[in-house]
Amino acid sequence: MREATIQEIERINWLVLILGSVASIAVMRDFKYFFSFAVASAIMTLNFRFLGRIMQNAFGRASISKKELAVKLPLKFLVLIALVVLVVIFGDIDPIFFVIGLSTVFIAVVINQISIAFNPDRRKQDGA
Repeated sequence: MREATIQEIERINWLVLILGSVASIAVMRDFKYFFSFAVASAIMTLNFRFLGRIMQNAFGRASISKKELAVKLPLKFLVLIALVVLVVIFGDIDPIFFVIGLSTVFIAVVINQISIAFNPDRRKQDGA
């Protein structure tokens, strides 16, 4: 079975963000739920993208700059925490929809793995 690529997971994550946002506004009919899901999902989507770029840049080179990783990763984490804290303190959010939005990367990974497992065309490409 082949491995998932960062681009595939990121594309599915954007799809989950869009479909989840539309579903939250259509089902709940209140902006609070849409805002909670959309903001949390966007934060996690951007976090995944930035983390992927940091890892690709760090491990794509012949030598890994430990100082660069020691600065970029904690800084990215602090920015992520600050964004979540700002939204929770100043935003009118629903905690359940916010947590579901924060889990969109996990949902995207699960969807990607299910599609790999059940798509016979992808298995033929790998020789299995």
